[in-house]
Amino acid sequence: MKNNLFLRSSQSFYYLLPLLFLFTFAGCETEEMVAPNTSDLTSESLTAKKATSEKLKTFYGPAQHVGNGVARAFVEINRDGTPETIGVRISEKGLEKLPGADPAGHGPTYTLRIPNQTAGLPFDHIDLNYNPQGHPAPGIYTFEHFDFHFYMISVAQKMQLTDRTTALRLPAESLWPDGYYPDPEFVPMMGLHWADPTGTEFTNPGSFTKTFIYGSYDAEFIFYEPMITVAHLESKVSSTNPFPPLKEFGEAAYYPTSYSIDFDAQRKEYVISLGDMVWRD
Repeated sequence: MKNNLFLRSSQSFYYLLPLLFLFTFAGCETEEMVAPNTSDLTSESLTAKKATSEKLKTFYGPAQHVGNGVARAFVEINRDGTPETIGVRISEKGLEKLPGADPAGHGPTYTLRIPNQTAGLPFDHIDLNYNPQGHPAPGIYTFEHFDFHFYMISVAQKMQLTDRTTALRLPAESLWPDGYYPDPEFVPMMGLHWADPTGTEFTNPGSFTKTFIYGSYDAEFIFYEPMITVAHLESKVSSTNPFPPLKEFGEAAYYPTSYSIDFDAQRKEYVISLGDMVWRD
């Protein structure tokens, strides 16, 4: 995209925020269906969990070894066949003995295949990026954390994202998610990252625990990305966090409007998911 697009926006200074993300790419069982956990601490929440579980089926993709545990993608499907959530489960031990950074400061990427039962979702695979030293911007995202890239393109297509000029072809400004602006720095084989510059990690540097990022390439949005620190996961604090939806969609499908962070005490798993699905033509 030509530089004048950056200049004509009243928010143009946001494009200069140092949001450069530097990652590396890396990559064990069959898919299965497992009934969701129905335990909780109170009878009221137990009743709600049971009511929900009666309506849902959970399907898993193959597991990948992470730390001392495993991670795998999952999809929850309602009885009527519509998707409830898509996400990643990481065993509690998966945060133990994670690998250190390579000489360039990068951690590994685990590519998780989603189950075949995608129920009209637009997603192809999920990349779990571990950043032992964080990544730029300094003082904002330089904390140990995971990036959860939910890609709407194939792995092969992702590996072809190598041209900066093409990456800087932005969607029409009227289609940008409300409050989100692109970082002009392009990350090869990943895309262009979009952030909300009013997020607490920017207004209160050093406060980063969780945030939500969009990604684009060649004038199309291609991924959704919750970013969560290891410390926040280990705190086991649950939350559901809405984000501004996209305004144009590459295919008719169910698209998420929030991300959630949970800890499943019975299965001893961290659960990061996209939910509150809305059908878009």
